[in-house]
Amino acid sequence: MDNLSCCSVKISNTSSQDQEFVLSGFPGFEKWNHVLSIPFTVMFFLTCFGNLTIMTIVIKEASLHEPMYILICILAAADFVSGVTLLPSLLVTLWFGAHIIPFDVCFIQMFVVYFPTVMESSLLVLMAYDRYVAVCKPLRYSSIMTNAFIFKGCVFIIIRSLCFVMPIPAIARMLTYCNKCTVNNVFCEYFAVINNACTHTFMSDNYMTIALFLVSPFDTFLIGLSYYMIIIAVIKLRSQEARKKVFSTCSSHLFVILMLYLFSALYILVFIFENRFSSHIHAFFSVLYIVVPSALNPIIYGMKSKEIRLLVIKYFKRV
Repeated sequence: MDNLSCCSVKISNTSSQDQEFVLSGFPGFEKWNHVLSIPFTVMFFLTCFGNLTIMTIVIKEASLHEPMYILICILAAADFVSGVTLLPSLLVTLWFGAHIIPFDVCFIQMFVVYFPTVMESSLLVLMAYDRYVAVCKPLRYSSIMTNAFIFKGCVFIIIRSLCFVMPIPAIARMLTYCNKCTVNNVFCEYFAVINNACTHTFMSDNYMTIALFLVSPFDTFLIGLSYYMIIIAVIKLRSQEARKKVFSTCSSHLFVILMLYLFSALYILVFIFENRFSSHIHAFFSVLYIVVPSALNPIIYGMKSKEIRLLVIKYFKRV
C-alpha cells in the first residue's frame, strides 16, 4: 500500500491497539520461501545451541572466569537475544506466508534486534583492548583487566547502546501509519517500516544514517588502533613460537571482527545506494548482517579457542 492510500485510511497513534503491520517476507522471492527457510532454520538452531553452550560453559567453569571469556560470554548473550528475536519471526513468515505483527510489538522487536547488534560492536572494542593489554602489557594484565573494569566497561556499553538505539523505535513510533501496512521484510526493519508512514520528518529520514556513521567508524578506529599496537609488538618478538601464540590468542577475535564488519559494510553499502538495489536485496542484507554473526560466532570461538573447544568436547563425552 503506497503512502497516498495509507494516508486515506490513517489512524491516530492513540488508537494503535487497532493497528498492525504485515511482514511480507523477501519481496519477489515468495515462491522460494520454503527453500530459504532451510538455511535460516539451521542458523536458528546454531544460534540457540551454540550461544547457550558458550554461556553455560563459561558460567559453570571456574577456570574460564577471566576477562576474555567473560566478554565472550556477554557477546554470546547479545548474539542469542538478537537471533531468537529475529529468527522465529523470520521463519514464521517464510513457512506460513505473510505474518501479522501488532503495532507496538513491531517497535519492541525493532529495539530488541538492534540493541544487541550495536552492543556487539562496542563489545568487540573492549575485547580488542583486552587483547592489546594481554599482548603489549602482559605483566600488568591482571591489574588493568580487573572485574571492576569489565563491569564498568559493560555498563558504559549498555548505556551507549541505549543512547543510540532507543531513538530508532521511538522516532518510527511517532509517525502516522494506516490500519494495516505491509512491511517488505521478514522483521520490523526500520526503513521497511517507515516506508509505510504517511509523513516523514528530518529525523526519521536521517537518524539511522547519523547513528551508523557515529558508531561504526569510531568502533572500527579503536579496534584498528588496538591491533596496530599488537602488530607493532609482534614484529618486535624474535621468537616464532611467541608470534604463533599471539596469533592463536587473537585469531578468534579477528575472525569475529572481520565477519561482523564485512556484513555490516555490505548492509551499509546497500543502504547508501538503496536506489540501485531492489527491495529484496535490502531485505536480505538487513537480515544477514544480524543472523550470520549470531549463528557463526560461537562456532568460531568453539573452534579457535582451545580452552572452550576442549570443554565442549568434555561435556559432549559426558552426555
